[in-house]
Amino acid sequence: MHDAVLPDGPRGRGLDPAAVLEHVLAPDSMDLVLERAAAALGEACGAAWCAVVALDGEHPTDEAYWPGAPGGDADRRAAARRAARALAAGGAGDTAGAAREAASGPAHEAWPLVLAGQLVGAALLAGARPGAAREPVAAALRVALGARLAHHRERASARDRLAQYERWFRVLDDQVRALDVERQKAAALVQHAEDAVALLDADGRILSVKPALAAEPPAGGGTRGWAGLGCDVLCRTLGDGAACDTCAVRLAGARGEPVERVLRRVDESGARERTLHAFPLRGPEGRTRQLLAVLRDRTDVHQLRRAEARYRLLFERNPRAIVMVDPASRRVLLANPAACHVTGRTADELARLRLEDLHPRDEWARLQSRYAAGFAGRTLPAFECRLAGRGGGDRLALASGTHVELDGQEAVMLEFQDVTESRRVEEALRDAEERLRVVLANAPLVLFALDADGVFTLSEGRGLAALGLRPGEVVGRTVWDVYAELPQVLDSARRVLAGEEVTALIEVGPLAFETRYSPLRDAVGGVTGAIGVAVDVTDRRRLEAELRQAQKMEAIGRLAGGVAHDFNNLLAAILGHAEIAMGRVEPGHPLRRNLEEIQRAGARGAHLTRQLLTYGRKGAVAPRVLDVNAVVADLQGLIQRLAGEDLEVVVRPAPIPALVRADRGELEQTVMNLAVNARDAMPGVGRLEISIEHATLTPAETGAASDGGVAPGAYVLLSVSDDGCGMDDQTLARAFEPYFTTKATGTGLGLSTVHAVARRNGGHVTVTSAPGLGTTFRVFLPRVEGDEARAAAAGAADTGAAAPEAVAARPGHETVLLVEDDEAVRALARDVLRSRGYTVLEATNGVDALWIARRHEGPLHLAVTDVVMPHMGGGALAEQLAVLRPGLRVLYMSGYPDEHEVRGGPLASGAPFLAKPFSVSEFLRRVRETLDAPLPEGRVAA
Repeated sequence: MHDAVLPDGPRGRGLDPAAVLEHVLAPDSMDLVLERAAAALGEACGAAWCAVVALDGEHPTDEAYWPGAPGGDADRRAAARRAARALAAGGAGDTAGAAREAASGPAHEAWPLVLAGQLVGAALLAGARPGAAREPVAAALRVALGARLAHHRERASARDRLAQYERWFRVLDDQVRALDVERQKAAALVQHAEDAVALLDADGRILSVKPALAAEPPAGGGTRGWAGLGCDVLCRTLGDGAACDTCAVRLAGARGEPVERVLRRVDESGARERTLHAFPLRGPEGRTRQLLAVLRDRTDVHQLRRAEARYRLLFERNPRAIVMVDPASRRVLLANPAACHVTGRTADELARLRLEDLHPRDEWARLQSRYAAGFAGRTLPAFECRLAGRGGGDRLALASGTHVELDGQEAVMLEFQDVTESRRVEEALRDAEERLRVVLANAPLVLFALDADGVFTLSEGRGLAALGLRPGEVVGRTVWDVYAELPQVLDSARRVLAGEEVTALIEVGPLAFETRYSPLRDAVGGVTGAIGVAVDVTDRRRLEAELRQAQKMEAIGRLAGGVAHDFNNLLAAILGHAEIAMGRVEPGHPLRRNLEEIQRAGARGAHLTRQLLTYGRKGAVAPRVLDVNAVVADLQGLIQRLAGEDLEVVVRPAPIPALVRADRGELEQTVMNLAVNARDAMPGVGRLEISIEHATLTPAETGAASDGGVAPGAYVLLSVSDDGCGMDDQTLARAFEPYFTTKATGTGLGLSTVHAVARRNGGHVTVTSAPGLGTTFRVFLPRVEGDEARAAAAGAADTGAAAPEAVAARPGHETVLLVEDDEAVRALARDVLRSRGYTVLEATNGVDALWIARRHEGPLHLAVTDVVMPHMGGGALAEQLAVLRPGLRVLYMSGYPDEHEVRGGPLASGAPFLAKPFSVSEFLRRVRETLDAPLPEGRVAA
């Protein structure tokens, strides 16, 4: 700092303060003043270095250092600034604190530079002479430098203010110019706007109006114009003339803020609606000086908005899918919610698609040319198409289109009516109609409808054929003409056309129809016609009658079975005691002939009981080898009694045994059914012939058999002929149908049973007949030959009189548990068993038998039990005895072989069984056979 050196003269205390001040304060540059001041203070005070800092509040603005530039000594710079901030924070007189904070290295002193008590700067001296602050040069420099810094800061502040003012004036000028531009714009807008504008004074008197309002004559103003009129004229001219306390102009003036009000007026041109906006215009003092009234006609705008709202509502709520499409790019512009629902996409997703994306690919190939033609024209005629749904589910739609304008852009509005469900409904209706047609064509019913005059408007159904009518044949004719001879039909028609629901059973000759009529009514309840259905119940009524007959026959069969059960018990006792008596009487004894007659009568009773059971269909099926000659011979007497005295019964047996394998009961039933059928065909005198022959069927003959499925070979032919009324072809074709009968009281089961028995035994049945020439039934049953026939003949020989005697001669020693509820049968069996050496324990029912079996300490070898007994039957008894006595054998006996316990209980597994009535020898033989038979595997003899 060459120019910072003090003027020549003595240094330190000998310096001239005036010369120093002149030297320091001479320059105009504040930076040079600070540099000289730092050098002068440092030299005058003998300091190692000195810093002078100018302050603006707490912030340094300018600074100078002596000696040298401060950039090479950052510590001096930091120390000087800390000292200056400390002085600013502590006040002008707190130098000690500042010196202490800034002290680092040599001793420091911080001197405040003050003017009028205001801190304007600071001087920091390092290593100054003690007391130097009070020396004249230092003191003068501090005072003068404080004044110069204050003056400098004031000048800088003045310059800043001047620059600020200049900026303000420039901004103000720009704003004035902008306001003038805006004023001109506003004036132009007001001048040329379609809105009515009026300028009013603060009291609400009109000063001027713009052209749009000037063209409207004021109400009651004559030809003077609007100037000078009150603001109420605006409301009376353009609105409904509301009270002034609600006037927008007066309210705006009173409140000092804009006010809006709606004016409505109805005149010969219709309803008009205007909005009055009143704006207060304030002066500089903020007081309202003028008012601006702007009236805007909103009638057309509201109408447009209402129309737009209506159209938007129609667009949004339309059940049809509506899509706006750009015809040039085929891009979707807009879509309603129905389109979103049909396609399964959102409106935003649809807006990113093109028209071809709305259809399946193959469908677009078909529709592209159609769309192109429609876009080129003004409309797109309706056509059917498929829309692609999300997930691959296509929808069937009816499409049409028209050109529209959308936001100033040409567009095509496409409408898609989803007809998927309607098509499904139509198909379902067609299917339902077809099903109904098929039902009507095949069901045995008649569907009909009448108008209010009784004229047929509908007549359908297969049931018409039974009446000799064709579908639709009676349409156009009245019910009174068609069914004039059926009073029941006419009565039902009158009642239903009177409004009554009618149900009736109507008989038309041999036919029966169950009918139901319902009236048809209009909206007010008046009868406009009737609809009805008639179901042919002829077959059902016949089946009901047959069922009742079958139930009667079932009841008779049950009665016959019950009688036979008790009768067999009686016969068992009679025949048994007669046989015992025969064994005790010599051959020439006079009583032997009586006993033989008792035996023959008992045998006939047993045979009659078996026939009764067979006729009542209560016999158990047990196929075995039978001689048809013998079976027919046994039945001949019964057949003669059934035929009566007027009919001749002739039996022609085969010359040799005619052996077949069948159940005797079923074979007897077959013969009896054919005999009864022949008897019923001859109401007066006639001839019934039964013949048995041997026959051989060839393949040609078996192929021509009426029921087919018959193997060629040797057969026994059973023929039953009559010379009765015979059958026509229709009756002959249905002869073997179950429940088909031509008899007034028949069940229709006789010939079907014959057919079933023949088929079950491997044979078949044929019939020949003609009206007036009688009927012949031929039953072919497979003939038993060879070893089986010889075995059957040997068995028949073994069953002679010697067999029971041989068995009776064999004594027994076993213990037998005899269980029988009939006292006579039980006494007979007990005496017979004891006479042959058996030990017998008696019980009247199953419960007693169990008690005896538990208490008996010795072995039990055999239980002979009746099947049907009170308290506990034979089957349940045998099951418990098997647990109590595992090695016990059981022989069942019953006089009623159709009991469930016999047919489906223990005998189902082939258990030993003896049917009542039985002979003594047969009883003893079966007892012995049961005792001697091997036990089933796993059981040990008692």
